Amino acid sequence: MNKSEYLLGRRVLATIIDYNVVAILSIFFSFIYLIFSGTFKFEIPLINIILPLLFWFLIIVLIEFKYGRTLGKRIAGIRVVSLSTEEKPTLIQVLKRRILDPIDIFMLGIVSLFVISNSTNNQRFGDKFANTQVVKKN
Repeated sequence: MNKSEYLLGRRVLATIIDYNVVAILSIFFSFIYLIFSGTFKFEIPLINIILPLLFWFLIIVLIEFKYGRTLGKRIAGIRVVSLSTEEKPTLIQVLKRRILDPIDIFMLGIVSLFVISNSTNNQRFGDKFANTQVVKKN
């Protein structure tokens, strides 16, 4: 297995872990909110929009900024680095790479897999936009 295949598999694993954590926490806290508010109706309360965004920001954006990797990346043995400094990315870089997650995840990640496999630095759209790269943890 070459380096790019290793990183691609690890990136897929990390993404699955990270977004499952966000989804599980969002569903759990939405359910708790519905129980205590007594509003089991067929409408989408604002809390069901805010919670996933809040958990996405806390669990993915802030943790990636602070540590250079998310829980999923830690488990997968990879991390994000800035191409210019080869250190962990800045907050702006993390926001830039994460704001394009919907494009990269569109169609179950097929778009992202295609872009990564055709990139010299194994970069997805978000990485190219933020000038970052995912590498094997040393």
